Amino acid sequence: MKVFKAANVEEAVALAEGFKAEGRYDWFRGQLREWAPSSSLERKVLPDPGARSQFDEKLIRFTRWVTKQPALAYLAQDEHVDSLFAVLQHYGFPTNYIDFSIEPAIAGFFASDTQSPPEEPGNCIIYCLNTTDIKEFYSHLPLSDEGIAFIAEPVTVDVPNLWRLESQYGHFLFANHPWYRIYDMDRIVFPWSGAPAFPSREQIYPSHKSALEQTLDAYFFNERRIESYAMLHTLAEEQGKQSLFRNIYIETPETYESDSFMTPLSPTVQWGAEALKPWRISPSEQFYSTVGRHMPLPLRSEATAPSLADQVKHSIRGALNTQRELRAQAVEWIFTGLPDDVDETLLRSTTRQAWNGMRNLPYTNEDIACAISALFTLCSKPDCYSIEGCKVNRAFQTWVSDAMYIEFGYPGDSYSKAYCSDSRLLKALDPAWTSNLKDPESVTSMTNALQKTHDPRLMFDFSQLSSIFAREIIPSQLAMKRPLVLYNPADLEVLGLP
Repeated sequence: MKVFKAANVEEAVALAEGFKAEGRYDWFRGQLREWAPSSSLERKVLPDPGARSQFDEKLIRFTRWVTKQPALAYLAQDEHVDSLFAVLQHYGFPTNYIDFSIEPAIAGFFASDTQSPPEEPGNCIIYCLNTTDIKEFYSHLPLSDEGIAFIAEPVTVDVPNLWRLESQYGHFLFANHPWYRIYDMDRIVFPWSGAPAFPSREQIYPSHKSALEQTLDAYFFNERRIESYAMLHTLAEEQGKQSLFRNIYIETPETYESDSFMTPLSPTVQWGAEALKPWRISPSEQFYSTVGRHMPLPLRSEATAPSLADQVKHSIRGALNTQRELRAQAVEWIFTGLPDDVDETLLRSTTRQAWNGMRNLPYTNEDIACAISALFTLCSKPDCYSIEGCKVNRAFQTWVSDAMYIEFGYPGDSYSKAYCSDSRLLKALDPAWTSNLKDPESVTSMTNALQKTHDPRLMFDFSQLSSIFAREIIPSQLAMKRPLVLYNPADLEVLGLP
């Protein structure tokens, strides 16, 4: 083992880059301290017998889920097991994989990523690995006493649309044992002196999210709910209050009030697989060729100028109509000339989310322009993300006078809440649904309608609902800072009252 010393992170990165250029090392790993480079599975699961069963359950749930996702189903195949665990690794799931990067600057970031000096004494470290050397070393290693082969294998995977992996130039070392005890990596050590100017934290953890990452967000949102429920259930059992968590099993849950209709309801052709095919497309996009474009939008404040919300709508619609390639890029929209009452940080982050959530779906340019224009209005209303429902309601009613609060979800319990116009939603009802009512006069508002049916596929004209989704439901979710934002109306399974 060789130990090289540097005065700071910049010097350490320069030293590692020199080693890389010489061909001495090709992979690098940064850590705040000289901890053993063990896997998260070794640290978090193997020492705890109870954690192993939870790990197995989580892995089974994830594997079952990916088989139902067209863009991810390949991960369940044996030949793509490394890609499966690459996804899990980047979402905090314990694995036998250890993160490395081919870029010394990335390792330098991880070796210094803290706002204040580490409390634990010692040095920051960049581990330097020669993958050819470790392969050669393990090719001659004898079996364990139990006849098991020791494995420490460099792994490189390409997971389309996993931008966090791409941004970090990530690679992995798979190990089935404490490999660092028998193979000592060379290293560069240095005192902590703050984070380098490059790369930025936003490059390492991209604020832009791909379509794949949005889908994974929905899955891991549900995972957190499952884990929270399990924790509360355990706590209730310990306190002798198991009755609080009795499971109610419904064999065939009713999605509508059958007594209110003359004949059974069924989805219309608009909700069929063929009609919704354009909403199922998931393009493969490379991080560094997709992210990085900035579009400045200066806003005018003179008396003759249109309202700022209208300026935003017209500017974005004009940009999309004249530069069609924009929708293939994760654009950062930069507004200047904003009034003081607009929360600029919230506007920028929600615009980014809306853009990436909508641009690859077949929304019209007008839909996207209206959504971002709505965000401009909502980001000037501080009560939009208040936890007090009455304040939220009043804030949204100044935006849409007949705003109503709705809840909606995808298969698998991913759900969100939002505001939209009661009258617009009422007009979006499919005429066939209304004509099938035994008492059409009983439905005078969406509250009445949603008391009779809560499956949107049975009651709404899809094209009209998708327009409301774009212009009201998406921006209101974002303005409320929902932990999970749903963008695709084609995936809706339920829509009703909270």
